[in-house]
Amino acid sequence: MTSVIEQNSPAAVVQGENYAGTRASLPIVPFARPAIPDRDRDRLDAVAARLLREEPALAAIAPFGERVTAGLSWHGRAVAFEDHSGLALFARRGAVPTEYRPLLLAGDGDFIAIGERPDPAFEAYCREILGLGRVERLFPVPTQGTVVRLPHRIIHDTDAMNRLIEAARRDTVISLIPYYGNGGCWVLGREIAARSGARVRIAAAPPRLTRRVNDKLWFADRLAELLGRAARPMTYYAYGPSALAARLRTLAQSHGRVIIKVPDSAGSLGNLAVGAEDILSRTFVDLRGWLIETLAGQHWDGGWPLLTGVWDSPAAGSPSVQTWIPEARDGTPIVEGIFEQVVEGPRGAFVGSVPADHLPECWTARLASEAALLATLLQRLGYFGRCSFDAVLAGRSLDDAELHWIECNGRWGGVSIPMTLANRLTGDWRKRPFVVVQREAKPHPPLTVDQAIARLGGRLFRPGPRGEGIVLLTPRLMSEGRGLHFMALAKTAGAARAMAAECSTLLGAEN
Repeated sequence: MTSVIEQNSPAAVVQGENYAGTRASLPIVPFARPAIPDRDRDRLDAVAARLLREEPALAAIAPFGERVTAGLSWHGRAVAFEDHSGLALFARRGAVPTEYRPLLLAGDGDFIAIGERPDPAFEAYCREILGLGRVERLFPVPTQGTVVRLPHRIIHDTDAMNRLIEAARRDTVISLIPYYGNGGCWVLGREIAARSGARVRIAAAPPRLTRRVNDKLWFADRLAELLGRAARPMTYYAYGPSALAARLRTLAQSHGRVIIKVPDSAGSLGNLAVGAEDILSRTFVDLRGWLIETLAGQHWDGGWPLLTGVWDSPAAGSPSVQTWIPEARDGTPIVEGIFEQVVEGPRGAFVGSVPADHLPECWTARLASEAALLATLLQRLGYFGRCSFDAVLAGRSLDDAELHWIECNGRWGGVSIPMTLANRLTGDWRKRPFVVVQREAKPHPPLTVDQAIARLGGRLFRPGPRGEGIVLLTPRLMSEGRGLHFMALAKTAGAARAMAAECSTLLGAEN
């Protein structure tokens, strides 16, 4: 049940500005490591003890065998992959356009697994231009018809499994770096351990805890316990269509916009924001039918409860706090950065991020402190690895804003992967602040990786003293003419923003 970093790892503690408790391809560079006051520690201990009492299997990993534990080995090879199965609304979406992101977390000699078409040009770009090392690709045989999780495809692909088993036997240990800790990655770990006799370290939380942490309703309850109800927007459970319609009608009488969320989906995919007029102009029966029809159109599977509440508007900001949660013996959770999420559209869809350099120190200190408190609770429950916390500064200005925490992302994501890559390329992202562009756009001419490199020319980032430019993060949106996914690094956040805007136009324009 414990997370493990190898006993003989080189000083898995914070030393100055460097944290050595992980692999070279996953640098952890502290932005802040707030101390937890004694009075809060007592509350954390009490809440954690109660949750583990109420759900004894919350952090259970015994079914996967004694050789499989949460953590990272600092030596041996790793396999990185992105599998969204288990997140509501993702199963029917088909190909994941960001599935090449794990390549940015892999090091020399490691494996990456992908489920769709390989892009050798992007792999060469990461290897030869970014200098991320020579990585072996696993491309397990695609299945026809029903969707099969990527970890299970690996298990049933003889060549892929033989390569992993051989590597695990040779090094006596292998690490798995999944997008998040769903059951599939733990089953894959069990199979590798059983067939190789080696130890398997999984850089994620146990499956049951992963589900809880990524559930917005579960997280809202933890917020109320630790920080009080004022720490979250108005949030309610809805256990059926009539209850949902009734709650929305009540909220719409005093609020201009309300929100429905599928609690176990990711980001904005499960969000449905509705204006008060759209609710109050319908009869109760019509509203109930319209809600179910609209949710079904988003591939909702009919599961209850749903989250409903008030959409915070206006908002002075939407910060996201990026944390790394180590095993408890290696110290408290580390805050690696605070970023402003760029969201668009009625669902508040994520389209990028920028450093939250506009926030005064009082706000950054509070965000870091409260995020560290939340992360410490997860650590007490057995969580290991990457985690971020999204918030809204509700109000017209920072002077009158209220801090509302929205959700916990117990997984890698659209900010943490570029941040980790920026640390890897520059030593510390604060030396070269970065801006992420992750945007699905109107159809535009497809652009291959080689064409994008040629078009960017001297604007392309190359490791070296200059340390500025554009880094391509994944190729699929661009190559299919559906959008862009890159980051811009520069000496200042303002310069990075300007570069990102210029290159969005450049990459989206015809030759």
